Amino acid sequence: MARTEPLPRRLDLRFDPFRPVWALLTNVKFALLLVGLAGAAGLLAVLIPQMPGAMRGSPAGRAAWLEARRETFGPFTDVMDAYGLFEVYHTFWFNGLWVLLIVAVTVCTVSRIPPVWRTVHRPPKRVADAYFDRARGRVTVECPLPAERAAEELARSLRRRRFRVERVAETEGRIYLFADRFPWAQYGTFLSHLALLLLLIGAFLTKFAGFERVLALAETGAAAPVFTRPGPGQIFVEMVDAIEGRDAEGNIVDWRSVLSIRRGDEVVRCVTTVNDPCRAFGYRFHQAAFISDLVRLRITGPDGRPLYDDVFDFNGDVLFVPHLRVSAGGRLLLDQPIPQLEVDPGFDPELADDDLALAAVALPAEAPVSGITVAWRRRDGDLLTLVQDASGETLPVAVRETVRFASGLEVELVREAAIPFRQVVDLPGKRDERVTVQMPTDSNGEPYLVLLGIEDGPVMLRPGETYTTSSGYSYAFVRAVEGAGIDVRRDPGGTFIWVAVGMALVGLTVTFYVPRRRLWVRVGPNRVDVAGQAERSVRLEKELRAIVGEAVSEPPGRSSAAS
Repeated sequence: MARTEPLPRRLDLRFDPFRPVWALLTNVKFALLLVGLAGAAGLLAVLIPQMPGAMRGSPAGRAAWLEARRETFGPFTDVMDAYGLFEVYHTFWFNGLWVLLIVAVTVCTVSRIPPVWRTVHRPPKRVADAYFDRARGRVTVECPLPAERAAEELARSLRRRRFRVERVAETEGRIYLFADRFPWAQYGTFLSHLALLLLLIGAFLTKFAGFERVLALAETGAAAPVFTRPGPGQIFVEMVDAIEGRDAEGNIVDWRSVLSIRRGDEVVRCVTTVNDPCRAFGYRFHQAAFISDLVRLRITGPDGRPLYDDVFDFNGDVLFVPHLRVSAGGRLLLDQPIPQLEVDPGFDPELADDDLALAAVALPAEAPVSGITVAWRRRDGDLLTLVQDASGETLPVAVRETVRFASGLEVELVREAAIPFRQVVDLPGKRDERVTVQMPTDSNGEPYLVLLGIEDGPVMLRPGETYTTSSGYSYAFVRAVEGAGIDVRRDPGGTFIWVAVGMALVGLTVTFYVPRRRLWVRVGPNRVDVAGQAERSVRLEKELRAIVGEAVSEPPGRSSAAS
């Protein structure tokens, strides 16, 4: 009979491109490399100035911004711009890196599902005898009890410690047990991986599907559009009331704004604060800032035609002036910041260092003199101030110092005050090259306007007052208004990020505070061997010795542990 030979196994020479890609994406070193590259790219964006969003959308603004960077980076500016180093977060390579990182974390997380599930639900309950001699966590104890009783005592001791114990085999006089505690804790590391994945997805959604814009809104001002491009879905936000809450001592305790938000015919009225935003049409409206240097100003021409009727914003610019407290005979005559009315150019008109600010202040009729003249200059952070009364006596005064004149006048320089200040070159009806507008407060804390450059001398306006210049222009200070910076946001990734943070906390808590323990026990004649597995943070050998010693009543000096 002829002998048949087995056919040789046919080699599969087909190339599967998916296999090496999967192997690369599940490689931990590759994932760490991606994380390192992403971190390095983020560090570049911190160290290198990034182009503002408004500049990126304007060719002229972009060119001007890059020109300014040449002073720092010189000939490397064009190369850095070509590789997107001035706008790292908006480059294809940065976004591609994050997409690849998300894919790698997704693949790593998915690839861990089967082995983690098997480890939790189908753990190996029997190990080779050699494992009891080489396991990292192992204990060998001499046992005076019979094997059956020793196994029962061990099982009872383990169950008291919340282990699930199972008798898996009995051969050649040896009894084998398997004990498992907190098997579900194995999902802690999987939960941490999933949290990282959700965090990356949330950040990705926030970047590409999120929206954020800050609107500067003022009371009595027109409603501002949220989006730069008009359309049927446009949202308009109007400031109804901006409120700065203060306590009895004058400390700021709260900022809140009443908003009217409109889309089409639907209007939502809500209150927003710094920590409690209002929500409308899928967007959140946060209070980002409080603006107090705003006034409603109305200017009409000689023919009565309105030329300006809007909120005048000082843009946060301030002028440092002396705050004086003037008294005589124990009676308070004046207690307010002194606005600057003129400038003495000093010895060299080209230099601003020796300029001297001047102001003439009228005093009430009961004062011993009709008024005072104040001159000051800031130098090296200090306010150098001179005060002259109507009799011609001049005295220097320092901050928190009081000077006394022969006329009986007492002047105290309370502090250096900052008052809203702005210079405007295009204000209707101006006489000088530019108009200077200041908003100090009087002794009662009420604001008023000081305008220089619309008439030969300074013009002072209180709320509700109107002044008509010699050329026929009328300036009306309607009232001081308040405003707020409103941060409009839509963050579709926010939910993912919060869920990810919660999952990470749960996963790390489970991993570090309720780590899983798996024990394999071999009970033989006069001897108990225990091998176990647990997180490295667990002092497993010490725990095993305590368990076995309690179960078999181990006499001192009769145990040995493999090291």
